[in-house]
Amino acid sequence: MVIMKRYLVAIGILFAISACKDSYEVNTPVFSVSTAQNVYAVGEKIKFNIEGSPDMINFYSGANGNDYTFYNKERIYDMTPSLSFRAAKYSGNNEDCAELYYTTEFNEDYSYNNVKSVNWIKISSRFNIPSIVGTSASFSDGGNSNISDLIEEGKPIYFAWYCKTNAGSERTRFQVMNFNVNGEVLSDSDLSGVLYSQSQLGFKWALNDEAANQVSNVPAITNSLVYWDGIFNNSLGLLKEGYAVSGPVTIPEQINLGLDKPKVIKSIQTENMKEYYYTFDKAGTYEVTFVGYNINFKGKKEAVKTIKLVIE
Repeated sequence: MVIMKRYLVAIGILFAISACKDSYEVNTPVFSVSTAQNVYAVGEKIKFNIEGSPDMINFYSGANGNDYTFYNKERIYDMTPSLSFRAAKYSGNNEDCAELYYTTEFNEDYSYNNVKSVNWIKISSRFNIPSIVGTSASFSDGGNSNISDLIEEGKPIYFAWYCKTNAGSERTRFQVMNFNVNGEVLSDSDLSGVLYSQSQLGFKWALNDEAANQVSNVPAITNSLVYWDGIFNNSLGLLKEGYAVSGPVTIPEQINLGLDKPKVIKSIQTENMKEYYYTFDKAGTYEVTFVGYNINFKGKKEAVKTIKLVIE
């Protein structure tokens, strides 16, 4: 009888322990990742073998923008500012219809008389502004020029395209696209990027009366184009001119590319994942990272698995 009582007490204790255990407890994922080898060729399809089944798996290839090293640390690099654009000049006989200027003294009054009074400094010679080509837009590369010497501490930069149709002439059309202020990371050109795109620069035309009061073919600006236009036959007309002026450009000493983002390759809804394939398009040494998560309303736990691969 004593033995039976002890047995029943033991069973009761086991049931009590079982009842106290949280069925929703989040456990650390148990999984592993492997490859058949550690050296592959550029463009070769790589198979990653996965054992175990976390609720979710995030993938980092180790390439720029997808590197686990930067999942919680922003990419901040010293950079050199530059300016680039593409342009087209066509029709008419106004070969000198467009020049590029900058200033740090603009007060953001975009009226024509005010803009014209600003101390603009010409920088056209730094670029390849095209000659007249044909009768329709044929864009060419204007080059890429370092503009670090234009920076004055505490002052924004403003850019302006000065365009004109000479009196007694046939107007020439001029267009600009991809006018970008860039941040060039000298230590790794792949990390270079656009600081201000043309659409972000917010160009506005400040036109003299002759240009502004045309019935048609008035100079225009869209998200992608700065467009100087006018009546083709200006043989009896006066000088038509205008300034396409940008908004303020503040250039930092460093470029911040933010955090790298993972690729989610397995979600909670996905069945057990046994393999994953990836192809590298550039040679180098990569630390490939798989982050497995178990997650529910009580919390989240993760495990990190890495493989170093050489891509030749």
